[in-house]
Amino acid sequence: MSLFKNLLNLHSSSKPLEDFFTEIIAYFLSINTDILIDWLKYHSIISEENYININILTQKYYEPLDNHDYGSQPDIVIELTSETNTDVILIESKIAATEGDRQLQRYAEILSNLSYPKRRSLIYITRDYDPKESKKILPDSLCTKISFHQLRWYQFHSYLTKKDSDIFAK
Repeated sequence: MSLFKNLLNLHSSSKPLEDFFTEIIAYFLSINTDILIDWLKYHSIISEENYININILTQKYYEPLDNHDYGSQPDIVIELTSETNTDVILIESKIAATEGDRQLQRYAEILSNLSYPKRRSLIYITRDYDPKESKKILPDSLCTKISFHQLRWYQFHSYLTKKDSDIFAK
């Protein structure tokens, strides 16, 4: 049994699989920023790598916008800062659940309302097949401001298997 499965089994109540997985992935990416940058470039989410600061947060809370009924908490927020700009990527991960009520649309609207990013990206990454249409998530007014990317966790795993020089990736 793996170390991570053993740790998850220590949780006393219902197993928070998605949150546990999110924390592991966010930590892994925070200590392997070269892998993070390469993975984002591999999927054409970013095109440069001259970042001087990379900040990764989990479960960051955003107050509701005027047209939202409640606040939002994307699984992972990545802020990539260069000398002149900041790019923001929100990641929503699904392992054994489906998208919440207008969840991706709310995240796109939150990204749109942030004042500081030069580039804004929304990633929806799932274990199971759950296709989303970009035009349904991003209304016409947001299509030019935000890029939407749908990925699967098996793609991430496949990518990591090629990084055999990193002990955590193994």
